Amino acid sequence: MNNYDNFTVDELIKASRAHDDFAFAELAKRYAPMMNKVISGFGETSLSEEDMFAEATVGLHTALLRYDLEQGDVTFGLFARICIQHRLIDLLRREEIRPELVDFNVEEVTSEDEPLEGIVTRERITELLSGAQRVLSEYEYKVLLLHIQGYKTSAIADKLSKTPKSVDNAKSRIFRRLRDIFGKVEN
Repeated sequence: MNNYDNFTVDELIKASRAHDDFAFAELAKRYAPMMNKVISGFGETSLSEEDMFAEATVGLHTALLRYDLEQGDVTFGLFARICIQHRLIDLLRREEIRPELVDFNVEEVTSEDEPLEGIVTRERITELLSGAQRVLSEYEYKVLLLHIQGYKTSAIADKLSKTPKSVDNAKSRIFRRLRDIFGKVEN
């Protein structure tokens, strides 16, 4: 293990890029106060401080990979702060779009005839929902969850205070996008 106390930030970046974990640990230690300050700027969130700090560390790592050492206009600290802020904003946006509207428990999906079939079905549904949440709007995702639970178009429209035509259009978009990602999707 090297003593990194006398390393410049640029030297730590180069060592980290060469897969020196101790150099990255030193870089993270030096920038921890800045990361904590950025995190505190978000106020109360649905995430723990540990989760926020872990994501900030990922943002710091992204910054060290993308930072151009040859340019002299922007310091690494400023670039890292921007990368960390963007990482946390993206994370919080993803947290916000998780709908609370529908309680859908994948573990309740079973097959009484074939238990193994129920497990495979649950895994496929979990994979589908994870992918769907990344590519669908909040509204489309809510429509999908209700559709999976067996609600008909008119019932979905009532629950979401939308017109049946709006729900039908959303379903068309949903199935088109999911087909593009997963192949044939049964509707």
